[in-house]
Amino acid sequence: MKSAKEFAVWLYDRFKDAPEGVYLSRDDITILSNRQHFSLDFVTDIHYELTLKGMGFVTGTHRDKFYLVHLPTMYWQQQPEVHTESQHSNIHPITKQQMS
Repeated sequence: MKSAKEFAVWLYDRFKDAPEGVYLSRDDITILSNRQHFSLDFVTDIHYELTLKGMGFVTGTHRDKFYLVHLPTMYWQQQPEVHTESQHSNIHPITKQQMS
């Protein structure tokens, strides 16, 4: 049985060069980690170990697919504006207010 850390290292080494990431099924994880079953705590621990290396490990609501993805490095406010907000939009840009 592999620990979450061992499994995270294996996932990273195996898939770090997959630019779009990969997904694994529940059965894949059971077989590859050599476990009879696993909990969401195991998934959370894998995610924690991978975030230290710039990747994430998440699941959807049905928990039948688990996604290994590269984490973005750009802060959302550094992203260039490509869309102008409509006058009728209820979403407004965040601006920093200056203190007097």
